[in-house]
Amino acid sequence: MEEKRTKDSEIEIGNKEDVQHKLTLYAVADGEVLSIEEVPDEIFAQKMIGEGFAIKPTSQTVVAPIKGKLIEVADAKHAYYIETAEGIKILIHIGIDTLLLNGEGFSTQREKDDEVDKGDSLVTFDEDFIVGKGYNPIISVIVLDDQAIEMKQTLFSADQAVAGETVALEIEL
Repeated sequence: MEEKRTKDSEIEIGNKEDVQHKLTLYAVADGEVLSIEEVPDEIFAQKMIGEGFAIKPTSQTVVAPIKGKLIEVADAKHAYYIETAEGIKILIHIGIDTLLLNGEGFSTQREKDDEVDKGDSLVTFDEDFIVGKGYNPIISVIVLDDQAIEMKQTLFSADQAVAGETVALEIEL
């Protein structure tokens, strides 16, 4: 065990192997960064699958929030899963109940197993089409719950986030 003193003279005791990692997730679309609790879907709002944030989009291009490997692309093109080098899985889910569109209104630019970098385009969507079909285009970005990993998350709300540039969420592992 290693003992070290912090600035406030607190003593932290831990193993040398206890390395703190910080992951930064960026806005996945231009728009307003919201708390995940504001998503009008209980599964997301009640954090049943994990913590995260939402974007009320003002653009129709969705980009990767972080560097990683695209481990899944939903057949309906509405959901994308990225795994980081640290093994953290991120879900980008476009819209509420948009699975029911069976891919209509979505044009994907990536495939499963593609390596992506922060800001790389994943998909474009037709907001007018989605709204016209009666669906909400809000985008949920979820850090999938892994009970084995302790995470502290900090949300950065923003009224006019820029896709791939504005920090939306920081995760300390």
